[in-house]
Amino acid sequence: MSTEEKRNLGAALTRLDPEDLNRALEIVAETNPSFLANAQEVDLDMDAQSEYTLWRLKVFVKDALKVQGRSSGGIRSNNDDNNDKNKKNNSKRRREICDAIVKTAVKRTKKLSNL
Repeated sequence: MSTEEKRNLGAALTRLDPEDLNRALEIVAETNPSFLANAQEVDLDMDAQSEYTLWRLKVFVKDALKVQGRSSGGIRSNNDDNNDKNKKNNSKRRREICDAIVKTAVKRTKKLSNL
């Protein structure tokens, strides 16, 4: 997977809802036992992941975003209100994960440009 595809995948991860983001992190943990998917802050190094893991993530994220797009245009229900509360509760963790992904990408870019 190219650097651009990895960058796009990282950006797509930031658009996932909290449940899907947790599932994506579990996908990484399945092939990388030392990765702590449930940690308070997660540093996901896209370059350290296997091609297999990256492709699984890509397929999962694509499908999850497609479902999110379909479900966002319907009638709101009580479940939607509960989902909104869950999203607010998980937004801090999501921001931390996204920030960690961005930091890693910036560090990698700086290292590559220094070479």
